Amino acid sequence: MLSKKQQKESESIFKGYFNDNSDEDDDDKSKRKQNLIMNVQDTKYDVVKLVGKKIFKWKLQYEIDGNTWDIFWTDGTVQSETLGKMQSHQKINHFPGMFSLARKNHLGKNLMKMRKEFPFDFKFFPQTWLLPCEYGDLRNQFIKGKTKTFIVKPQASCQGRGIFLIRNINDVDPNDHYVVQQYLHRPFLIDGLKFDLRVYVLLAGTDPMRIYVYQDGLVRFATQPYIQPQDNNLNDVFMHLTNYAINKENPNFIFNNDNSKMDVGHKRSIKSVFGKLEEEGYNISQLWQDMYKLFIKTFCTVQPILNHHYKSCQPDNYANNMCFEILGFDIFLDHKLQPFLLEVNHTPSFSTDTPLDLLIKKNLIRDTLILMNVNLKAKEQTLNSRKEQLQSRLLTGKKQKITQEDKQALIQKCQKIRDEYENSNLGDFIKIYPLQDSGEYNRFIQFASQLQDNMTGANIKRNQKKNFNDLPTNNQQTGQSMINSQIYQRLTKNKDRQTQLNQELEIQNSNNQTIIQNQMKRQVYLC
Repeated sequence: MLSKKQQKESESIFKGYFNDNSDEDDDDKSKRKQNLIMNVQDTKYDVVKLVGKKIFKWKLQYEIDGNTWDIFWTDGTVQSETLGKMQSHQKINHFPGMFSLARKNHLGKNLMKMRKEFPFDFKFFPQTWLLPCEYGDLRNQFIKGKTKTFIVKPQASCQGRGIFLIRNINDVDPNDHYVVQQYLHRPFLIDGLKFDLRVYVLLAGTDPMRIYVYQDGLVRFATQPYIQPQDNNLNDVFMHLTNYAINKENPNFIFNNDNSKMDVGHKRSIKSVFGKLEEEGYNISQLWQDMYKLFIKTFCTVQPILNHHYKSCQPDNYANNMCFEILGFDIFLDHKLQPFLLEVNHTPSFSTDTPLDLLIKKNLIRDTLILMNVNLKAKEQTLNSRKEQLQSRLLTGKKQKITQEDKQALIQKCQKIRDEYENSNLGDFIKIYPLQDSGEYNRFIQFASQLQDNMTGANIKRNQKKNFNDLPTNNQQTGQSMINSQIYQRLTKNKDRQTQLNQELEIQNSNNQTIIQNQMKRQVYLC
């Protein structure tokens, strides 16, 4: 028998909109007790506000400049400056630097570099060319004639805007900025229709990466029966493209208006489609395993970039838990049921046009916030811990330095606490990384780190240090001071500055938090 609260959370609440009436609350007790604040000023999605307000009973904040929030949900990117100013208990739903994965040109460039080094391991995406700089290579591909059809995408578009197919090199302007990919012309078909998968993948940390995959998502169908591309059907977007924003404009599009029947219409749930395929004898377990490997390898290509941004902003956040991000991986299945990565969306749509959308996305957001341990108890534990550290620092007048061994011990302790909590609060997520043995993927991260060092010039600094170490001892003593001044100080300057800023902000915010708590206690007493 479900409790009243469980019934309320599980009932169908699709109305096409969410009306946030902050003065209404069915539970009078929730008015009296302190609760979390969710800043939703920068999101247009009603389902996000609905989850925060109706399921978690949080207060919604709409002031963009306020810093009293506990969780900030934004539809845009997050700058490093924003993360750097955050308090240790606050969380935000994006990572700085995620453009390296979400922009089509950056994703294509990173994956092609990895394929060049690991050709067997990185075959899970179509061959890609970036125009205009790789126009010559693309032209040579046409001359060879092995691939006859290519799909052309603007670098920063979404929802299928500006995408077209070509079979002639003269149909693309060599001076325009496009991402061109080999067109995968042998898709797996259901009911004669081409489709793709929108799989939701949660990144919950950068070092180590913490990757979770939601076990339900969307299957988006084209609305015209599939025929392999020919010169006379290249413009038939309803047949070749599976984007929902495009196909819903087709009069043939069938909406799913009943969340109890998720296997009908041109947008269905992954669980319903995979369930039917499994009944027909297809190995869905192997398909999931293939997709898990695809997700991990994709994240490996950008782990050094994301981790650099994160640690530069929050060098003392040993719990690795102030950012999280739900990414939408668009997956193509070929005729052998092999998955291919089409693109990654850093802000997947949370529109709820149908009850199917609402059910999946509401549960996804709810399970994500539970998994990220966004609650009052966790907040109080973090604030108390930081307050003790700050008070100790104020008494001694300086920050206590810890050894590298002590630091690693703290990190391991924090990670163990996270593991215990998250393993017990997975919801419909499954954890795919880190693994007990991650050696297979460490080599990908190491190579990606080398690429990042080459791009930023870090290798030059390492080589300079090595050259000084190779000098005779008397020359080393002279050169060591130059190393310290030109390299070490430069590498630690930003970190020290950020740490000092974080300390000042936390002292100020700790005092403000105490004042707010005292005021709320007085208000409760008066009530």
